[in-house]
Formats: sequence, C-alpha cells, structure tokens
Amino acid sequence: MKFSILVPAYNEEQSITSCIHSLIAIPDSKEIIIIDDASTDGTNRVVHGFLHKGIILVTREKNGGRAAALNSGLQMATGDIIVTTDADTVVPSDWLQRFEQHFKQQGIIAVGGAYQARNKDKPLAYAASILDQILNGIFKKSIIPNKLSGVNSAIRKNVLFCVGGFNENSWWCEDSELGWKLKGTGKILYDSNNIVGTLYPDTWKGIWKRKFYWGYAMGLTCKERIPFNIKLWLRPLFFMMLFVTLLTFLIALPYGRTVCLVSGSVFFLLLSTITILHIPFGIIVMIRNGEREFLRILCLLAVLPVMREFAYICGIYYGFRKGRMDTIRSTWKDEQSYRGTEDTKKNS
Repeated sequence: MKFSILVPAYNEEQSITSCIHSLIAIPDSKEIIIIDDASTDGTNRVVHGFLHKGIILVTREKNGGRAAALNSGLQMATGDIIVTTDADTVVPSDWLQRFEQHFKQQGIIAVGGAYQARNKDKPLAYAASILDQILNGIFKKSIIPNKLSGVNSAIRKNVLFCVGGFNENSWWCEDSELGWKLKGTGKILYDSNNIVGTLYPDTWKGIWKRKFYWGYAMGLTCKERIPFNIKLWLRPLFFMMLFVTLLTFLIALPYGRTVCLVSGSVFFLLLSTITILHIPFGIIVMIRNGEREFLRILCLLAVLPVMREFAYICGIYYGFRKGRMDTIRSTWKDEQSYRGTEDTKKNS
C-alpha cells in the first residue's frame, strides 16, 4: 500500500521545514508532494532545499486556495491512498501505519485523524486546542457532521477521483464538502488516537479570523445548496439561541423585571450549560496531557467557546448574504503571525 501525502502551502516559509522533516522521517512507502500555492514569501525556496530528499514540488502560478492546490497535487499522485495535511503541521512516525491498519478492513474508503496545538506554550492556542480535543477526542466527532479534517485525513485515490476530487469552490470547508460527498460511497472512520500537531492562532484576532473564515466558506456553500444535516446546524442553532435570548433580555429591560425574567433565565441557563460542559471536560483533557496549571486555561474555556461560535455564525451570515469567493483569504495568518513563528524558532 503506497501513500501520496499532499501538503498545500501558502506563505509557510517559517513553518514548513518542521513539517517536511517529520514527513521524511516516516518509514512507510510514500511520496511527499508539496504544492506551493503561489506563495509570496520564501516557501518555494525552502522546499527546493529538500528536493534531493525525494520531495516533489508543484508550483502554482496563481493562488487558488487549498482545494485547488490539493487538486494540483492529486494529478501528480501515484499512491493508492491520498493523505492530506498542512504545511504548519508535524506528524508522528507511525502516522501512516495507523491509517494502513484501517484501510485493511473491508469497505473503508476514508479515515480521519485528530489534531492538537503544537504551540501549547501560548494560552489561547492551548485553550482552543483543548476545545477541539473535547469535540474530537472525548466525543469522537459524534456531534460533528464530518469525520475528515484537511490537516489529518486519508482517502482512497480511486474513490476521490470518482467524486471529482476536492471542490475548489469550497475553500475553507473543502474537507467538510468531501466528507458529505464520500458519506454515500462507503465507510468513513475516525481515529482519535492518530494525532498530529499543528499551529493554532494564539491571539483573539487570529482565533476570530480563523473561525470567521470557516463560517464564511460554509455560508458560501449554503448559498449554493443547504446541506440538510442536523449535526451541521446543531452548534450554530444553539449559539443563535444564546444570542437571541440575550438580545431579547436587553430589549425587555426597560419594561420591568417580570417581562425580562423569562428571556434572562433562558440566556443564563444556556450560558451556564456551555460553561458546565467545557470546564469539566477541559480538566479531563488537561489531566490526560499532564497539565498542572489549570486556572488560566479554565478561565479561557469559559469564554472562548462563545467567542469562537459567534465568529463562526457571523461568518456564515456574511457568506450567505453577500459573500464572494474573491474575498476569502488563503490563510488566517497575517504578517504578525509569521513574525511570531519566526521569533519562536530563533528563541528555541
């Protein structure tokens, strides 16, 4: 069984070296295809330094987004299994072995894995990573409609070609789009123990942008067609109820205590549910991770879920109402993010 690893890259000069080193260290039969999606920094130059190691470099002249980059790499792939990850991600040495075990089972067409923050020293990044570990590790994506994630997925190449590859109109939600298309084709598994480390945004602005772009891309998808999947709408509907009850409470304040009591009670009930849900599970995750300093992260866990979902809902709204493909950026990272990564490398 041969694996073709596709790594789309846009302005990843500061992080792609670690990714390539981790991929080269994998002992399994593989080919590594890096797709430079018209980067404006030194990404192409860095990858050129690894060509003697067998790395295949595909250079795109025009930036087309993650899905377009993946399709460019897919045309070059010769493996039986297509594996996708990100250029700011580091994978374990047994990464492909875990995928291979699943594909030996009858009827398995795709396998998704988990992800955690590499930059755990940043409190916001670590807190956001814990939220994902709660959804992906403890609940094993049971309340999320898609078991695949672009940073850690493997798909049979023949099946991928049959569904038309990656949807280039999806941009930030091409993995969700692919999961929906594959669902009626065969069995998709999720392995919560196959974990990769990736860079998380470590500022409030970065977290907002990342979730907003995900929502924006989902809004554009819903503009074309609305996926009828209750799991897809479960979280947005819950948080929409939260904000609607808050708005109702504020509007009702001038009309007396009795009028605003109902909406206020519902709002605080929903808000406390979020806190009650995330904080205990967050403690479980941190104990598993060997974490000793709980207080700061727990305080962030009480606020971060509301902020992230609010950004996601805003993104969906704007994407659905007046979104355009040319307004989506290829990455949530800005120049400050790159400088922060570079500084981290220099200090390490």
